[in-house]
Amino acid sequence: MASNIPSSRYYQYFSHLFHSRKMIPWNEYEPQEDWNYPTYDQNKFEKLFLQDVKYYEGQHIIDIGCHHGYMSYIAKTLGASSVHGINARQHPLDVANFAFEQLNMSDYLFEKGNIENNVFLKEACQGKDTMIFSETIEHLRNPYLVLETISNSTIQNLVFSCSVSIESDSPQLKYYTQNTNSDFTAYDEDKKIAVACYPNVAWIDMVLYHLGWKIEHYEVVDSFNKEWFAVPDLETFTPKFSKNVYILATKFDSTSDKDNYEHER
Repeated sequence: MASNIPSSRYYQYFSHLFHSRKMIPWNEYEPQEDWNYPTYDQNKFEKLFLQDVKYYEGQHIIDIGCHHGYMSYIAKTLGASSVHGINARQHPLDVANFAFEQLNMSDYLFEKGNIENNVFLKEACQGKDTMIFSETIEHLRNPYLVLETISNSTIQNLVFSCSVSIESDSPQLKYYTQNTNSDFTAYDEDKKIAVACYPNVAWIDMVLYHLGWKIEHYEVVDSFNKEWFAVPDLETFTPKFSKNVYILATKFDSTSDKDNYEHER
Protein backbone atom coordinates (compact mmCIF):
# COMPACT_ATOMS: atom_id res chain seq x y z
CA MET A 1 0.00 0.00 0.00
CA ALA A 2 1.36 3.42 -0.93
CA SER A 3 2.27 5.66 2.00
CA ASN A 4 2.85 8.77 -0.08
CA ILE A 5 1.48 10.43 -3.16
CA PRO A 6 2.91 9.10 -6.44
CA SER A 7 6.20 10.39 -7.77
CA SER A 8 5.94 13.83 -9.35
CA ARG A 9 6.90 12.37 -12.74
CA TYR A 10 3.39 10.96 -13.02
CA TYR A 11 1.76 14.31 -12.28
CA GLN A 12 4.13 15.89 -14.79
CA TYR A 13 2.97 13.34 -17.36
CA PHE A 14 -0.74 14.05 -16.84
CA SER A 15 -0.07 17.80 -16.93
CA HIS A 16 2.05 17.56 -20.07
CA LEU A 17 -0.61 15.60 -21.91
CA PHE A 18 -3.20 18.17 -20.92
CA HIS A 19 -1.25 21.32 -21.80
CA SER A 20 0.53 20.05 -24.92
CA ARG A 21 -2.61 18.36 -26.31
CA LYS A 22 -0.34 15.60 -27.59
CA MET A 23 -1.02 12.04 -26.48
CA ILE A 24 2.53 10.83 -25.92
CA PRO A 25 2.89 7.19 -24.82
CA TRP A 26 4.34 6.76 -21.34
CA ASN A 27 7.30 4.74 -22.63
CA GLU A 28 8.22 7.62 -24.97
CA TYR A 29 7.77 10.42 -22.46
CA GLU A 30 10.91 12.08 -21.11
CA PRO A 31 10.14 13.85 -17.81
CA GLN A 32 12.05 16.93 -16.72
CA GLU A 33 14.54 15.76 -14.14
CA ASP A 34 14.35 18.91 -11.99
CA TRP A 35 10.53 19.15 -12.01
CA ASN A 36 8.62 18.58 -8.77
CA TYR A 37 5.08 19.01 -7.50
CA PRO A 38 4.00 22.66 -7.29
CA THR A 39 3.77 23.53 -3.58
CA TYR A 40 0.04 24.23 -3.78
CA ASP A 41 -0.76 20.87 -5.36
CA GLN A 42 1.54 18.86 -3.12
CA ASN A 43 -0.01 20.40 0.01
CA LYS A 44 -3.51 19.71 -1.27
CA PHE A 45 -2.79 16.12 -2.25
CA GLU A 46 -1.07 15.32 1.04
CA LYS A 47 -3.86 16.83 3.13
CA LEU A 48 -6.64 15.09 1.19
CA PHE A 49 -5.03 11.70 0.58
CA LEU A 50 -2.60 10.92 3.39
CA GLN A 51 -4.77 11.66 6.44
CA ASP A 52 -6.71 8.40 6.38
CA VAL A 53 -6.42 5.61 3.81
CA LYS A 54 -9.89 4.25 4.71
CA TYR A 55 -11.33 6.88 2.37
CA TYR A 56 -9.71 5.08 -0.57
CA GLU A 57 -8.63 1.53 0.21
CA GLY A 58 -11.12 -0.90 -1.33
CA GLN A 59 -13.53 1.94 -2.12
CA HIS A 60 -15.54 2.67 -5.24
CA ILE A 61 -14.66 6.30 -5.93
CA ILE A 62 -16.55 8.99 -7.82
CA ASP A 63 -14.48 12.07 -8.65
CA ILE A 64 -16.68 14.95 -9.79
CA GLY A 65 -14.94 17.79 -11.54
CA CYS A 66 -12.12 15.29 -12.08
CA HIS A 67 -10.18 17.41 -14.62
CA HIS A 68 -7.49 15.20 -16.19
CA GLY A 69 -7.98 12.47 -13.60
CA TYR A 70 -4.88 12.81 -11.45
CA MET A 71 -6.72 12.74 -8.13
CA SER A 72 -8.45 9.58 -9.34
CA TYR A 73 -4.99 8.21 -10.15
CA ILE A 74 -3.80 8.93 -6.61
CA ALA A 75 -6.90 7.16 -5.25
CA LYS A 76 -6.07 4.09 -7.34
CA THR A 77 -2.49 4.03 -6.03
CA LEU A 78 -3.96 4.08 -2.50
CA GLY A 79 -5.97 0.96 -3.23
CA ALA A 80 -9.31 2.16 -4.61
CA SER A 81 -11.32 -0.67 -6.19
CA SER A 82 -12.62 1.58 -8.97
CA VAL A 83 -12.75 5.22 -10.00
CA HIS A 84 -15.41 7.08 -11.95
CA GLY A 85 -14.44 10.59 -13.03
CA ILE A 86 -16.88 13.18 -14.34
CA ASN A 87 -15.96 16.46 -15.98
CA ALA A 88 -17.76 19.14 -17.98
CA ARG A 89 -15.17 19.28 -20.78
CA GLN A 90 -13.96 16.54 -23.06
CA HIS A 91 -10.23 17.27 -23.47
CA PRO A 92 -9.28 16.58 -19.82
CA LEU A 93 -11.26 13.34 -20.02
CA ASP A 94 -9.35 12.29 -23.13
CA VAL A 95 -6.14 12.87 -21.18
CA ALA A 96 -7.41 10.84 -18.22
CA ASN A 97 -8.44 7.87 -20.34
CA PHE A 98 -5.18 7.89 -22.29
CA ALA A 99 -2.95 8.24 -19.21
CA PHE A 100 -4.80 5.50 -17.29
CA GLU A 101 -4.42 3.17 -20.27
CA GLN A 102 -0.73 3.99 -20.60
CA LEU A 103 -0.12 3.40 -16.88
CA ASN A 104 -1.95 0.06 -16.96
CA MET A 105 -4.75 1.11 -14.65
CA SER A 106 -7.95 -0.96 -14.47
CA ASP A 107 -11.54 -0.48 -13.28
CA TYR A 108 -11.92 3.15 -14.30
CA LEU A 109 -14.40 5.27 -16.22
CA PHE A 110 -14.13 8.90 -17.24
CA GLU A 111 -17.13 10.57 -18.80
CA LYS A 112 -18.49 13.97 -19.71
CA GLY A 113 -21.49 15.10 -17.69
CA ASN A 114 -23.26 17.95 -15.98
CA ILE A 115 -23.47 17.33 -12.23
CA GLU A 116 -26.13 20.04 -11.94
CA ASN A 117 -28.38 17.66 -13.87
CA ASN A 118 -29.89 15.97 -10.82
CA VAL A 119 -30.98 12.82 -12.66
CA PHE A 120 -27.47 12.32 -14.05
CA LEU A 121 -25.83 12.93 -10.66
CA LYS A 122 -28.15 10.53 -8.83
CA GLU A 123 -27.36 7.76 -11.30
CA ALA A 124 -23.61 8.45 -11.18
CA CYS A 125 -23.55 8.24 -7.38
CA GLN A 126 -25.21 4.83 -7.21
CA GLY A 127 -22.95 2.12 -5.84
CA LYS A 128 -20.16 4.52 -4.93
CA ASP A 129 -18.52 4.65 -1.50
CA THR A 130 -16.36 7.78 -1.56
CA MET A 131 -16.74 11.06 -3.40
CA ILE A 132 -13.82 13.31 -4.28
CA PHE A 133 -15.29 16.81 -4.54
CA SER A 134 -12.27 19.07 -4.92
CA GLU A 135 -12.40 22.68 -6.12
CA THR A 136 -15.66 22.04 -7.91
CA ILE A 137 -18.19 23.83 -5.75
CA GLU A 138 -16.83 27.15 -7.03
CA HIS A 139 -18.19 26.28 -10.47
CA LEU A 140 -21.78 25.55 -9.46
CA ARG A 141 -24.93 27.59 -9.72
CA ASN A 142 -26.75 25.61 -7.01
CA PRO A 143 -24.16 23.91 -4.78
CA TYR A 144 -26.65 23.03 -2.05
CA LEU A 145 -28.75 20.90 -4.39
CA VAL A 146 -25.63 19.06 -5.59
CA LEU A 147 -24.50 18.40 -2.00
CA GLU A 148 -28.01 17.27 -1.06
CA THR A 149 -28.11 14.77 -3.93
CA ILE A 150 -24.71 13.40 -2.93
CA SER A 151 -25.81 13.13 0.70
CA ASN A 152 -28.92 11.14 -0.22
CA SER A 153 -26.93 8.57 -2.21
CA THR A 154 -24.96 5.47 -1.23
CA ILE A 155 -21.83 7.54 -0.70
CA GLN A 156 -20.48 7.26 2.84
CA ASN A 157 -17.22 9.23 2.60
CA LEU A 158 -16.56 12.74 1.35
CA VAL A 159 -13.19 14.18 0.33
CA PHE A 160 -13.80 17.90 -0.06
CA SER A 161 -11.87 21.08 -0.76
CA CYS A 162 -12.72 24.53 -2.03
CA SER A 163 -11.83 28.20 -1.86
CA VAL A 164 -13.56 29.94 1.04
CA SER A 165 -14.16 33.47 2.24
CA ILE A 166 -13.31 34.51 5.79
CA GLU A 167 -15.08 37.88 5.64
CA SER A 168 -17.94 36.82 7.94
CA ASP A 169 -18.63 34.44 10.83
CA SER A 170 -22.24 33.89 9.75
CA PRO A 171 -22.99 31.43 6.89
CA GLN A 172 -22.70 33.15 3.52
CA LEU A 173 -22.74 32.05 -0.10
CA LYS A 174 -21.87 34.68 -2.67
CA TYR A 175 -21.91 34.64 -6.45
CA TYR A 176 -19.81 36.68 -8.81
CA THR A 177 -20.30 37.04 -12.55
CA GLN A 178 -18.31 38.78 -15.24
CA ASN A 179 -17.24 38.49 -18.84
CA THR A 180 -14.29 36.14 -19.16
CA ASN A 181 -12.27 34.09 -21.60
CA SER A 182 -11.51 31.52 -18.92
CA ASP A 183 -12.22 27.86 -19.60
CA PHE A 184 -12.07 26.98 -15.91
CA THR A 185 -15.60 27.75 -14.80
CA ALA A 186 -19.21 27.43 -15.80
CA TYR A 187 -20.29 30.15 -18.20
CA ASP A 188 -22.83 31.16 -20.78
CA GLU A 189 -21.31 29.76 -23.98
CA ASP A 190 -22.69 32.59 -26.14
CA LYS A 191 -22.05 35.56 -23.87
CA LYS A 192 -18.99 34.10 -22.09
CA ILE A 193 -20.41 35.01 -18.69
CA ALA A 194 -18.47 33.38 -15.88
CA VAL A 195 -20.13 32.28 -12.65
CA ALA A 196 -18.07 31.92 -9.48
CA CYS A 197 -19.67 30.47 -6.36
CA TYR A 198 -17.88 31.58 -3.23
CA PRO A 199 -18.94 30.17 0.19
CA ASN A 200 -17.44 30.97 3.55
CA VAL A 201 -16.27 28.46 6.15
CA ALA A 202 -19.45 28.82 8.24
CA TRP A 203 -21.64 27.99 5.21
CA ILE A 204 -19.65 24.83 4.44
CA ASP A 205 -19.74 23.75 8.10
CA MET A 206 -23.50 24.37 8.44
CA VAL A 207 -24.50 22.66 5.19
CA LEU A 208 -22.38 19.55 5.72
CA TYR A 209 -23.73 19.09 9.26
CA HIS A 210 -27.33 19.67 8.14
CA LEU A 211 -26.94 17.09 5.37
CA GLY A 212 -25.61 14.47 7.78
CA TRP A 213 -21.83 14.62 7.46
CA LYS A 214 -19.49 14.07 10.38
CA ILE A 215 -16.25 15.93 9.76
CA GLU A 216 -13.21 13.87 10.77
CA HIS A 217 -10.45 16.08 9.36
CA TYR A 218 -10.86 19.81 8.85
CA GLU A 219 -8.16 22.29 7.98
CA VAL A 220 -8.24 25.86 6.72
CA VAL A 221 -4.98 26.88 5.10
CA ASP A 222 -3.46 30.19 4.10
CA SER A 223 -1.73 29.01 0.94
CA PHE A 224 -4.24 30.61 -1.38
CA ASN A 225 -3.35 31.70 -4.89
CA LYS A 226 -5.80 33.83 -6.84
CA GLU A 227 -4.70 32.15 -10.05
CA TRP A 228 -6.19 28.89 -8.78
CA PHE A 229 -9.60 30.41 -8.13
CA ALA A 230 -12.47 29.33 -10.37
CA VAL A 231 -12.34 32.61 -12.33
CA PRO A 232 -8.69 33.70 -12.57
CA ASP A 233 -9.50 37.14 -14.01
CA LEU A 234 -12.27 37.98 -11.53
CA GLU A 235 -11.45 41.59 -10.71
CA THR A 236 -13.99 41.93 -7.88
CA PHE A 237 -12.50 39.02 -5.96
CA THR A 238 -10.47 39.89 -2.85
CA PRO A 239 -7.76 37.25 -2.27
CA LYS A 240 -6.64 38.70 1.04
CA PHE A 241 -9.92 37.49 2.55
CA SER A 242 -9.62 34.00 1.08
CA LYS A 243 -8.27 30.64 2.14
CA ASN A 244 -8.67 27.00 1.19
CA VAL A 245 -10.50 24.41 3.24
CA TYR A 246 -9.68 20.68 3.24
CA ILE A 247 -12.25 18.29 4.70
CA LEU A 248 -12.63 14.54 5.15
CA ALA A 249 -16.10 13.55 6.33
CA THR A 250 -18.23 10.44 6.84
CA LYS A 251 -21.97 9.92 7.18
CA PHE A 252 -23.35 9.94 10.73
CA ASP A 253 -24.21 6.41 11.89
CA SER A 254 -27.40 7.49 13.64
CA THR A 255 -29.42 10.43 14.93
CA SER A 256 -27.87 10.03 18.37
CA ASP A 257 -24.41 10.09 16.81
CA LYS A 258 -25.32 13.37 15.13
CA ASP A 259 -26.79 14.81 18.35
CA ASN A 260 -23.66 13.93 20.32
CA TYR A 261 -21.53 15.49 17.63
CA GLU A 262 -23.59 18.70 17.80
CA HIS A 263 -23.21 18.79 21.58
CA GLU A 264 -19.44 18.41 21.33
CA ARG A 265 -19.21 21.26 18.87
